[in-house]
Amino acid sequence: MTQAVLLAAGCALLLCYIRKIGSPRWLIGLGLVYLATNYVVVGAITTMGKDSLHAVFYLPLAVLFVEACLTRGSVLARRPVAFAFVILLFATIVSKRTALIIVLCAGCCLLAVCTPKGARRRAFACLAVAIVVAQGVWTPLSAAATHANRSPGREVWGLVTQPVARLAHDDPSAIDKVQRRRLNAIMDLDWAAAGINPHRTDETFRTLREHPRPTAAQQLAALQVWAQLGLAHPTEYATAYAGVTRGWWDPRVNFAYPTDSDYLFTPSYLRQWASFLTEGAWKHTSDGDADTVAAERLAAIEHDLAPLRGTSDKPQWQKNILRAIHRWARSDGHVGVRKGNPLTSMALYVTWIPLAAGLALVVRPARRRYGPALAAYGLLAFTVLSLYASPVALFWYPIPVFLTLPLFVVLPFTFRESHPL
Repeated sequence: MTQAVLLAAGCALLLCYIRKIGSPRWLIGLGLVYLATNYVVVGAITTMGKDSLHAVFYLPLAVLFVEACLTRGSVLARRPVAFAFVILLFATIVSKRTALIIVLCAGCCLLAVCTPKGARRRAFACLAVAIVVAQGVWTPLSAAATHANRSPGREVWGLVTQPVARLAHDDPSAIDKVQRRRLNAIMDLDWAAAGINPHRTDETFRTLREHPRPTAAQQLAALQVWAQLGLAHPTEYATAYAGVTRGWWDPRVNFAYPTDSDYLFTPSYLRQWASFLTEGAWKHTSDGDADTVAAERLAAIEHDLAPLRGTSDKPQWQKNILRAIHRWARSDGHVGVRKGNPLTSMALYVTWIPLAAGLALVVRPARRRYGPALAAYGLLAFTVLSLYASPVALFWYPIPVFLTLPLFVVLPFTFRESHPL
């Protein structure tokens, strides 16, 4: 309930802000209808907590970031605004790991348009304080307080492991002995090729070697091989990347949010999350002791989570409504026909609408085109790019994009720079 209220407040702030910067009334009304009724927004609120919790902070941050860009940083001269900006930057970073890169890249766009005296220094200070506190203070202290295991940052390596595993699976002779030896120094290439999933990189980056961890020289050598093979086999690489990112760009692929959380407790999900908690769960080994430890760990996790099950135990009338919504989300509305509902295609909101907004910013007349709006758009652009670098096109990930889309869509229709709040 608290999360739903905070998201609603963030959406209200967004709508009030786009009215303040002079957006056309029809766009404001369209934004209201979108945020109040669109399935990709409304369905996200009651589902997985992690990404919608991140959106609680990302929403007001996006508003303040756009304001900072449109005022060329002068709004940060007001201490309450600067303080709120730091707090929201901090909360956004600590609530999702990929947000750090997004903030760093988008922050460079903000710094580039800060022209008033002292504005760039203040903007840099806000960014630096938020990042240092988040990464240098909060992260180590929270990990120590909760005794949490450090989750290895392997996902980005999926960009390397996926195409080479695909090539090793489809054409093993394309990789010579030297190249294979260098790749095997950082991953188990045969294991990755045997278990490759064309739609996600988890199965390949899971084969990365952790014990012992590859040296920097070994990683660099593997990257060189990855580049060499990519130049020699561009079609295979393009096919590998297209398979993983298809949900982001193909409007024929749609989705429906789950109607309960019981699916999170299936054996496959429990094994997947256990891989982040114990070294033996997914370790490629024939050691029976490691398998026993992993099985015992899974049994303990199932026992601990048992009280959280049973969310699908609803009255029949609720089940009927949820089933009808689920059918609508996954179909085009024609009886007996299943072609996919374009309104529940992630590609529409992640790629095509943002791309249209970005092109509109670039091509509008020179007298109406200015850097601050393009800098503000950078926050959305880098968020979308982070999705394309994800290990799988999963519909939880773009929830912040779904919720903030009206803010960035109105930028091409805003013909004046903003006056500070």
